[in-house]
Amino acid sequence: MITPDIQLDRITVRFGSVTALDDVSLALPPGARVAVVGENGAGKSTLMKVLFGLLPPDSGQLRLGTVPTRFSSPREAIAAGIGMVQQHFDLIPSFTVAENIVLGGEPRAGLRLDRNRAEAEVAWLSRESGLLVSPTLRVEELSVAAQQRVEILKALYRKARVLILDEPTATLAPPEARELWAATRRLSESGVTVVFITHKLDEVMANADSVTVLRRGKHILTTKTAETTPQELAAAMVGTHPPNPLPSPKEGGARVGEGLTLQNLTVRNDRGAVALRGVSLTVAPGEIVGIAGVDGSGQTELIEAVVGLRVPESGTIQAPAAVGFIPEDRHRHAVAQSFTLAENAVLGRHREAAFVGAGGIVKQGAVRAFLAERASAFDVRGGDQPKAAMRSLSGGNQQKLVLARELSKSPKLIVASQPTRGLDFAATAFVHERLREAAQSGAAVLVQSLDLAEVLALSDRVAVLFEGKLVGIVERAEATEERIGALMTGIWYI
Repeated sequence: MITPDIQLDRITVRFGSVTALDDVSLALPPGARVAVVGENGAGKSTLMKVLFGLLPPDSGQLRLGTVPTRFSSPREAIAAGIGMVQQHFDLIPSFTVAENIVLGGEPRAGLRLDRNRAEAEVAWLSRESGLLVSPTLRVEELSVAAQQRVEILKALYRKARVLILDEPTATLAPPEARELWAATRRLSESGVTVVFITHKLDEVMANADSVTVLRRGKHILTTKTAETTPQELAAAMVGTHPPNPLPSPKEGGARVGEGLTLQNLTVRNDRGAVALRGVSLTVAPGEIVGIAGVDGSGQTELIEAVVGLRVPESGTIQAPAAVGFIPEDRHRHAVAQSFTLAENAVLGRHREAAFVGAGGIVKQGAVRAFLAERASAFDVRGGDQPKAAMRSLSGGNQQKLVLARELSKSPKLIVASQPTRGLDFAATAFVHERLREAAQSGAAVLVQSLDLAEVLALSDRVAVLFEGKLVGIVERAEATEERIGALMTGIWYI
């Protein structure tokens, strides 16, 4: 299949009274690596959903070569050679890698799946693309990085010549991210067009041929990366010079009160295997402790045990009653997409007297006032529409609302897992500052992130997990990327 020359021309998309894209154009030459950047809610994902047939534009035109077209479904986009890997993967956990990849286009032996041929084809595609993964493993056994490789291979198996990646490194450790970018370079060299959405400008400069900046639904800038700077891109994204999202950590707050203590904690994962083994850790009031480790090192199980989502096999957890939780997967643990913004704003507090009157009648005025105050204080764009569904907000603004709600409880312990996943640098700086303020006010803060720069920027101490074991706790003054990275990969222990 020949890679098409794609042009999105003057695309406009509206959701009710909200214009998500306003007359936006984008060119995708064959074999190019194109970055699309912008703040949360800028319209990046919306534009890619138009290209992939997930959203119809209200106006504008999509052209493949010189031929005008419009995709009414992803099936049509896939048939035209376009594939998309979204932030939330669409895989069947109990199926093998090969079964997931060939699903819908299975090689057959009579009426049955030709398993040997399927596995051989997937193994060949994996080697050719450099996206290495065993075709016989079940998806539920894979790390997030390996699952992402499966999603990309799914698209390539369907002959994708244009590959869209939405925040592809949001959950990857640095070594995994480097492997992904190496794979995209190989794909580009073979003629595949790679389009990626990211907030990480260092990734743009290192891995894109050109970059397009969107701001509040409008096209602001398209330029070759060789002809711009991160500072110019940042200014175009926000309309001014943005704050540094990763300033040095501030001194912790007063170490008075109740913090978090883990003693000899052992936790099993969903498959019954030991994911966390004999971990002991303290987080003092006023302190931020960061958890670092490559994906699958036990971080998820540790966080789930601390907040009560997973029962430890052994060991003890001592924590205050007032806990604020910012989960990695807000769709599963933090918000209800079909509920209104007002309903989501008081989830977990909806039985409090401030929001419920006699007879269990909800005080709608109080709920709306609470949402308005939180949305204003945390710059939740679109938060002034209490009856709008949660799904109407961008991912970044949903995350801000979760943070606003959780910090409203005046928690003594804050547990934040991947708190800035998928956020632009301005929103990242905002979230970091709120977490620091909470620590300054005396809260104990436990932060888990696969973004090592984030862990180093926020933490007073860094606790490193490797294969379920706590292999080091490093003070801020001694925590360099090289030292933490070595511990994360098990090269040496301290």
